[in-house]
Amino acid sequence: MALPLIAKRNDTFNQVPFQINFNAAPLDLTDAVICMQLRKVYDGEVFLTLSSVMSAGITITDASEGEFKINEQIISIKAGNYLYDIQITFDDGTVKTWVEGVFTILNDVSRCQI
Repeated sequence: MALPLIAKRNDTFNQVPFQINFNAAPLDLTDAVICMQLRKVYDGEVFLTLSSVMSAGITITDASEGEFKINEQIISIKAGNYLYDIQITFDDGTVKTWVEGVFTILNDVSRCQI
């Protein structure tokens, strides 16, 4: 599934919820590890890594229903278009990627000090 994401650099990025279904049923994410990386090119430098390990930017919210989210957070990498995918590693070692796309980081204009 291709899904474009957009965030303003140094602004709060709102959480993004996901539900993964396989054969019309929720995919069980119990004991799974979810990882997402942003790169300019495939096999290029990693600019951001988010993971469900130790609440590093991704949270599995309901494992039995296949639900997880990219957490609310501030993303401060340089503005531009980044390739990403969300990789799920299951307890048996199986690795699947169902979500991918372009993550656009925009520069913000205002720099107000309140």
